[in-house]
Amino acid sequence: MSWKGGNTRAVIQDLFGIHTHTVMLAATGMHVGKTTLSLGVFRGLQQKWGHGRVAYCKPLGQRYKDVLLPDGRTVKVDPDVETVRNFFKLDKFAWEHMSPVVFPPGFTRKVIDGRIHTADLLHKIKDAFTALATNSDFTLLEGSGHVGVGSIVNLNNAQVAGALGVDVVLIAPGGLGVSFDQLAMNKALLEKHGAQLRGVILNKVEPDKFDMVKDYYGRVLADLWETPLLGCIPYQPAIEKPSMSGYAQLLNSPFIAGESDRFRTFESIRLVLSEGEESVDKEGVPEQLVVTHSSRIDLIESLIRNHENLRKSSLGSADLRGGLIIVGPEAPKSEIIAKLEEVKVPTVFVKKEDLNKQGQNQISHNGSEPPQYTSTFEIVKAMNEFTQKHVADDIGRVESTMDHIAKHIDFDGLCAATPMGQALQRKAVRQLKRQARNFNL
Repeated sequence: MSWKGGNTRAVIQDLFGIHTHTVMLAATGMHVGKTTLSLGVFRGLQQKWGHGRVAYCKPLGQRYKDVLLPDGRTVKVDPDVETVRNFFKLDKFAWEHMSPVVFPPGFTRKVIDGRIHTADLLHKIKDAFTALATNSDFTLLEGSGHVGVGSIVNLNNAQVAGALGVDVVLIAPGGLGVSFDQLAMNKALLEKHGAQLRGVILNKVEPDKFDMVKDYYGRVLADLWETPLLGCIPYQPAIEKPSMSGYAQLLNSPFIAGESDRFRTFESIRLVLSEGEESVDKEGVPEQLVVTHSSRIDLIESLIRNHENLRKSSLGSADLRGGLIIVGPEAPKSEIIAKLEEVKVPTVFVKKEDLNKQGQNQISHNGSEPPQYTSTFEIVKAMNEFTQKHVADDIGRVESTMDHIAKHIDFDGLCAATPMGQALQRKAVRQLKRQARNFNL
């Protein structure tokens, strides 16, 4: 399709007579919770518009995975697209339309060298959006990171929103000053590229400050920008707790026992390595993930006993819900693994040939190249800094997350699109009001 002229929504309305209902969710920065929030928004949109009548698209993807299609072709798609598609059963929409452009390694250099043309990428995005918008009642777009992501190839989220004619809802962190400063910078880039800010959603708001933040933020948005606060989501720590499955992926290591409980989360992580260092507590600590060296069979057996004893004393009604990560050159013997499986302790084995019993790196290096292995302490550090993405198989976590988010969002406001042709008129009215206020001063 030729895309000369106006934005995509305007062309769709002119050619097909269809008024498209759509919005893009974009964040003001990293770790704001945009992807998690998108799941809750999509659930609410499905409840409002009907199952199968809401489409999803991530126009720009910074990560990708290969997906094999039924016709034998392989396409690269953003992992977030796979999560949404599989969880909500969006098989009616093509993979290529849900994830039209991804940035694999070397992509930026190819664009700068002129081997890939931005105009062609934008054309793909417009075609994908048209296919989705003309076959659904509402199309939810998820931006990639903050509004400026993609600027180096001259195709950022703001440019995509402006070219499509799609309003943007910005997701900002809970708070006031810093949060609003970030919001203002992202809004300026939207305006530069002709994209309309439909509203703001605050995420991860501290519960004890919830009412105050919602009140003040809502007032300042209305006073300065005439923009609504469409949602205020209280912080819920359980949503962000990594699961055992997430840690296995982070460490690129397999389960050797208890994989059926791979989505278990924990209240604490304990590192026990050295010989002579105290073992796990005699009665065990509920919901604790233990990280230890493969030589600490005494600790592993103690952990197994604690789980067995609680199950026996409670007649099977209670469970410590522990977890275990074993690091070292050799996995435990099959008898130990069988016992871990029996007491349902999800266990991951990280094979590290060069670690001693203290979890330190034993390999000597000449300094010409970096070490090939990391210490156990660095593994735990990575675990503490890990932010897990949602996956469709983790049904319990996804369901609770979506319910928590959806009940705090104004979906009527989120779906109230600016009618085509009126965005500029509304902007002109705001400018006249400002001029009138300045004149009165």
